[in-house]
Amino acid sequence: MAVIFHAADLHIGARFDFLPTDLARKAIVRQLAALRDFLADAAEHHADAVLLAGDLFDTPEVPAPLASAVFSLLEACTAPVFLSPGNHDYYFPRSPYAHPLPSNVTVFTERTLTPVALPDGQTVIWGAAFQDTKASIPLHAPLDPHRINLGLVHGEIGSDGGYNPIREEDVRNSGFDYLALGHNHRFPGVFRWGDTTVSCPGCLTPTSTAETGKKGYLAGTVSKHAAAMDFFPSTAIRMEEISLPMDRILSDRMLAEQLLPHMPEDPASVCCTIQLTGSRSFAPNLAALEQSLRPVFFHVRLRDHAVALDDLYRYERDDSLCGYVTRDLKQQIDHAATEEQHAKLTLALEFALAALEGRTLVEGGDS
Repeated sequence: MAVIFHAADLHIGARFDFLPTDLARKAIVRQLAALRDFLADAAEHHADAVLLAGDLFDTPEVPAPLASAVFSLLEACTAPVFLSPGNHDYYFPRSPYAHPLPSNVTVFTERTLTPVALPDGQTVIWGAAFQDTKASIPLHAPLDPHRINLGLVHGEIGSDGGYNPIREEDVRNSGFDYLALGHNHRFPGVFRWGDTTVSCPGCLTPTSTAETGKKGYLAGTVSKHAAAMDFFPSTAIRMEEISLPMDRILSDRMLAEQLLPHMPEDPASVCCTIQLTGSRSFAPNLAALEQSLRPVFFHVRLRDHAVALDDLYRYERDDSLCGYVTRDLKQQIDHAATEEQHAKLTLALEFALAALEGRTLVEGGDS
């Protein structure tokens, strides 16, 4: 039985174009910290192997100081580290992987699977490399059926975009006990195809605002035809999105109050996009709200996708029942003592006009 730690897709050195320059630099520092924490956890649990399934770096050519910082972290890990270059950090003559590496780091450089045996004499790791932005790596290899065989490749599950597609039939026929994958940035769970346990942990460090949800790595044990791998959260920055309906919000103060229950845990580690949705009856001061939230989040963006409510007082000058109702409720709204009263009276006017117009007003809009 081998103790395995499996991560992928750190994309260290990503540009973080959506961030201001100073925060982009801090985001890269947080990437390095997440790698350090992952390796420290592997060392603490006496891992037999650390598997990095590609795209450790965001680009194939890496500035020397950044490459040195990463390899220093890898070298400090007491467990052997195995890396399969992916489509972003593919292996080629100017790759940082082409230079002398720490003694505990093995980078697979061939287009086909090649083996490295662990010191336990029972476990073999088979890996291969992208040598360009696209690849197709066959999964068949002369496995020793009496040993634990681990496959380590960067490859896409469930699609064929040229990034080494991983097909169920090929996995079933491969004979691997565990197939450690990278490339897919969302964690699909740990599952089995035939006798092979398969997983891709998703990106350890997200680099796009679209990469919301939990991010982390896998750790556990692998034996013949069996694996017990659990998911652990990364310490990297997180990407989250908050959708806030504006239908019953009537002021900037109410907007701030409605936002509070949606605040994520540890917001200082979160790049947050706040989407205003539904229909709104006032124009929020987004600049002021964003300014107040900047010290709270790692980064925050506000997006107003709410649709302006039809003029609530459109019948005010009409000599009709709608006009009479509008004038009466508008006077009460104008003299409302609290925001709660203001909201209730506004809602009452919306429902009254909807009834007089033959519409049914439902929560979040008309029908």
